[in-house]
Amino acid sequence: MTALSSPSPHLAVRQGQPSARRLLAGAIVAAVGAIVLSVAVGAYVATTRTTLPSNAAADAHALAGWIPAIVAVGLAHFMIAAAMLRGRAAVRLVAAALVGIVAIASGIAAAMLVAGVDPFGWSAAAHPSRAGIGILGLTAVLYGIAALAAGSGAAED
Repeated sequence: MTALSSPSPHLAVRQGQPSARRLLAGAIVAAVGAIVLSVAVGAYVATTRTTLPSNAAADAHALAGWIPAIVAVGLAHFMIAAAMLRGRAAVRLVAAALVGIVAIASGIAAAMLVAGVDPFGWSAAAHPSRAGIGILGLTAVLYGIAALAAGSGAAED
């Protein structure tokens, strides 16, 4: 057996590793998923407290109905991150497209807040506010980076 006919151990390890771009994209999406799940845990803890003031208790109980949806969004982030890291090219491109759509939606929501229109007005009991412009802008940038990183580059499959 010659050296050329035996597989290189260095090459075998390299084939199974995602690129640095895909790792960056997966890390961004998974980190946002972890943040979303921590919001769900915080909402659950807030609803189980018995010593909340009456105005805060009403908000906490209104949030309790959203906990399953928040958890589903967090878990979806982890599935999309896994698709970006280990999925085939078509799956990775679909995941990158989904993240790109969310980046565009976050950017539009931030622009709406800058213009004085509250995109989340249906969920607020009070008058529209400009709170969250920075978070929505940062989210748009991070999701945009993740979408470009996961969807660009040569095929590695």
